[in-house]
Amino acid sequence: DVHLSCLSDQDYTGEDMFTLVNEAGDVGQSSGLLLYYGNTVCDDGFSDNSAIAICREMGYSGFHSWRNGQFFDIQASLDIGLDDVVCSSGSWDSCSSTTSHNCAHSEDVHLNCVP
Repeated sequence: DVHLSCLSDQDYTGEDMFTLVNEAGDVGQSSGLLLYYGNTVCDDGFSDNSAIAICREMGYSGFHSWRNGQFFDIQASLDIGLDDVVCSSGSWDSCSSTTSHNCAHSEDVHLNCVP
């Protein structure tokens, strides 16, 4: 028997799909700048459903709050990697998004997840 598990290049880069970092860029936070494969996430289309879905995707039970803006110096050195994150429910499976964007870092998402 042959068992295959296929991933596209988009799905696997050797790092977590979503992470939260603090101002110093340290990972492992439950709140901070939201990164998608190491790049920022734009707020176009982002909603409470998006926040719930992404927090759950990272293993948290939910979210407390989210906001947009350029609050950390490190944002300027990062690319914007995800835009138009529209979720119809609190599950990542219900979300659509694009890796092309029309954003500035003033639209980067900062997320506060609930452990």
